[in-house]
Amino acid sequence: MHHQLARFLLVGFVGFLLDLAVMWSLIYGLEVAQTRAELIGARVAAWTAAILLTYFLNAKLTFGASIRHSRFGNYLFIQAIGAGINIGSFTLLMLMGPIQDRPLIAMIVGNVLAVINNFLLVRTFVYRFHPEVDDPE
Repeated sequence: MHHQLARFLLVGFVGFLLDLAVMWSLIYGLEVAQTRAELIGARVAAWTAAILLTYFLNAKLTFGASIRHSRFGNYLFIQAIGAGINIGSFTLLMLMGPIQDRPLIAMIVGNVLAVINNFLLVRTFVYRFHPEVDDPE
């Protein structure tokens, strides 16, 4: 499980780099994201690219699972839960926590909680083969 978590973190970092690269390219490289609406569209495009990449990389590199037996809808749902945990815990810590004046620490706490949640849920509900459900025979 420790090796899976390390690979999960590495894949997440690669996804983050793609997310950043797509956003940068759309804003500064292609200059197609200049208005607020275009920036939101660029953010959705960058996030989508990162989610697709991490879905496939996690299947192959982290969990050794078949894409055919993986559940992309579950993956998206879990990523949304993770975003809620990340942003929610950050917001709570900034509003009423003991580290109100330390936003970077609050951000790290939110990220750690989200990563742990995402890893455990993805491992259980996305890439785990369930013969009684997935086996076509």
